Amino acid sequence: MDTLKKRSEFLAVAKGGRVGRRAFVLQGLQREAETPSRVGYTVTKKTGNSVVRSRIKRRLRAAVRALDPADVPPRADFVLVGREAALSHPFENLVSDLRTGLRQVLDPKASQGGRRPQRQGRGAKPAPGRKQG
Repeated sequence: MDTLKKRSEFLAVAKGGRVGRRAFVLQGLQREAETPSRVGYTVTKKTGNSVVRSRIKRRLRAAVRALDPADVPPRADFVLVGREAALSHPFENLVSDLRTGLRQVLDPKASQGGRRPQRQGRGAKPAPGRKQG
């Protein structure tokens, strides 16, 4: 699979579906163009230092390479957001989680866009430590 490189491509995929797994969060967006699927990798700084983040990205890249081409939906972009658990998660489980997540992230019923509905109105709870009045 080709790789996403530009920030604008990552931001576009973030508007699509989202599926959480133990070792990563998978974001996906179906495209209209007749081009091969692409994937991007990212790990936030709160996960660890650069050595840890690089090891996580290497494991995620290896998991993508281990997939069968038939497992990857065509004409789609994906972003793998690595978590610290990716270092200790068994590699076979990492690949199987990725395989199931690739199909699920593009299904609008399954991922719901990855956003929780916000509470609002009278039923909302007050912030902790604040008096209601």
